[in-house]
Amino acid sequence: MGRNWEVQYHPAGVERPPRFFFFQRRHLRWAAGGGVLLVVILGAGLPRVPQAVSGCWVWLRIQELRREQRALLRERARLWLEQQRVETRLVEGAGKLRRFSLLFGQEPPEVDVGGGGESLVTAADRILAEAEKLSRWAETHRELLAMVPARSPLPPEQFEVSSPFGARVSPFTGAWEWHKGLDLAAPEGVPVRASGKGTVVFAGRAGMDNPAWARLGNVVVLQHGGLYLTVYAHLRQVLVREGQTVERGVVVGEVGNTGWSTAPHLHYEVRKLEGGEAVPVDPRFFMLDYPWSQKNVAVGGQGNSALDLLPAEKETLPWLKTKRSPR
Repeated sequence: MGRNWEVQYHPAGVERPPRFFFFQRRHLRWAAGGGVLLVVILGAGLPRVPQAVSGCWVWLRIQELRREQRALLRERARLWLEQQRVETRLVEGAGKLRRFSLLFGQEPPEVDVGGGGESLVTAADRILAEAEKLSRWAETHRELLAMVPARSPLPPEQFEVSSPFGARVSPFTGAWEWHKGLDLAAPEGVPVRASGKGTVVFAGRAGMDNPAWARLGNVVVLQHGGLYLTVYAHLRQVLVREGQTVERGVVVGEVGNTGWSTAPHLHYEVRKLEGGEAVPVDPRFFMLDYPWSQKNVAVGGQGNSALDLLPAEKETLPWLKTKRSPR
């Protein structure tokens, strides 16, 4: 048997019993070997301690930089979205400014938004400057502005567009034709209001010697100074007389089903007076109080040529031919 060692531990207080620990030689050998191994490990690792500490610091710094990178990427994405929103609003503002300029017969400004030619700040400054210039012009031309047919002839919530402006198949002949206005489906009897201040140049029903107009049934035509004509057709009743001056919003008739009509609706036209002719243009361009989507609003001709006009047809205006009034 190997030699044994005994270690006794006596606490200071008498109330606690002493403790005895017994060791054999092999235990001491194990302890000595472990101590030597620990010294060897510590001796080999001590030179690498600074390197390990430096590595930990670098790792922590990398993690911090990655967090900052993610935050910067999120901020960049937010700023890009904000830039897109600002650019969209500037494009809309430039479009509205162009639209108003054309409606008022003014030269539309050319503002390049997001096209690489101007910064957004420069484009915004130009839009504001042009808007201010147009506003000053409007202040000195109130009577002219009152004549622009700039509102819907029917309450926006009381109609649906049943046939838009442009090419369509005729519901009567089955052939392609150019629809010169908008058909606004609405209940019979809904009041039809003047879209701008004007003079009644026709009120009634065209004679059969003018069949293109006779098929419109009861019609009111307003002339808005030397700028535009507006046509209100298929009326149930005509409530104004030729020669009468009406303000914007005055009731000129009621939605009806007269003439070539398949259901109660208002056929509404806007015609631009050019060179002695009345050229049909898209009424949606003028109806500022109706929430058309951007793709449904004409935004003017190429360059600065005024509105998207169609070639004028050779037709006789109704007040130049035989007519009869339903009243």
